Amino acid sequence: MAQIIDVGRSTASTGSQTLSIPILSPAQNLMLAEFGLATVLNGDVLLNATIGFQTTVGIPSVVFTIYRDGQPIFNVGSSGLAVLAIQPITISFLDLNVPVGYHAYTLGVANNSLNILLNAASVTGPVTFSGVSTG
Repeated sequence: MAQIIDVGRSTASTGSQTLSIPILSPAQNLMLAEFGLATVLNGDVLLNATIGFQTTVGIPSVVFTIYRDGQPIFNVGSSGLAVLAIQPITISFLDLNVPVGYHAYTLGVANNSLNILLNAASVTGPVTFSGVSTG
């Protein structure tokens, strides 16, 4: 049976429409939340995130990325809805066989649209990111 080794979390906002942070181009990846976790031999980390984003112009294509120690380990894309519609995104990812040690987990977002001037979005909240290390 697996044991809980460590728990981490980062909460920038818990409510909808509590933030207004523009989502920029892929070259300008916006880091939304970060925390650290300890892991053991043959350990896994269950990561969960909830992010609200809002279309401000057009139909933006955004990419949410989870990083371990600065390296991308998972990403998921989403397209915006109608202008000013708020879309909640929920992400769950199991990072398997994480090397032993202490690791920084980061949640980022970037606008992956061909023309970000005509397809814009912003993070509106909530923004929560958490992880549980097991071994």
